[in-house]
Amino acid sequence: MNQTLAQQDTKPHNQRFVLEMLGFSETEKALLASTFRLTGRRAFCYAEPTGPTERADVYLVNADNPSGLQQLQQRVPNAYAPALLVGRVPDASPWPVVEKPIRWMKLFELLDQTMLAALTMRSGRPASAEGQWDGRSFRRAVDRHAPPPEFLAPAPAESVLVVDDSATVRAFMRSRLAPFRFDVDYAENGEAAVGMAQAKRYTCIFLDVVMPGMDGYQVCKRIKSDPATRETAVVMLSSKSSPFDKFRGSWAGCDAYLGKPVGEDELLATIGRFLPSARRVALSILARA
Repeated sequence: MNQTLAQQDTKPHNQRFVLEMLGFSETEKALLASTFRLTGRRAFCYAEPTGPTERADVYLVNADNPSGLQQLQQRVPNAYAPALLVGRVPDASPWPVVEKPIRWMKLFELLDQTMLAALTMRSGRPASAEGQWDGRSFRRAVDRHAPPPEFLAPAPAESVLVVDDSATVRAFMRSRLAPFRFDVDYAENGEAAVGMAQAKRYTCIFLDVVMPGMDGYQVCKRIKSDPATRETAVVMLSSKSSPFDKFRGSWAGCDAYLGKPVGEDELLATIGRFLPSARRVALSILARA
């Protein structure tokens, strides 16, 4: 699911799903809730119930807490309103499991896959039973005449530019940055990147080193030598990670140098370092790893 979404060049239409957390402590719920708020700009976004009458679309359960599993049984999950377990694998459980420590992207991927399967099941129900489900309405038949919950996509917190001539790398970075409320643009070459950086203020630029034409070192020098863009953080991405290559990046003025393939923890640490709006959540996720 995420791979398909990541390959789209246009911003996807948001679908809001109500997620209820069962068996977690208040501290764990607070951390998870802050993480789920990052999904506001994704194609599938997840939010806690806004009131006691709002029914869950999906349940997230601490499988290591017997109370959480008991609460899940009381909710009677099914193919239309599924569950996702966190922790150990209960015997004969039909629901997918995310192992601890939680990896944020793995969690989002499994949630997307679980909800996609639920949407497929929902689409096969007779229209007379539920009416047409548009991704924003309540899911129960008793709620079909209620107005859909208002969905307001949060404004982007900061602007990010990803520069890479590889469509695969751009898709990878799209999926990794999607959970955060960033306004993300993409460029396929150095010339385009310099022009975009001059036309729009970016908080951070993820910059490939090896590109046809102007390479990443040249682009970085141009950005850092321009008074209008020198404060923009430049993070270079390269499969070349020798001390000499890192020295060249530092000499060009880059603020950080990440080797390819980019590790999830390294990317989270970089986001926490250069993008203040996501710092608290990124570092909190790292602390739980």
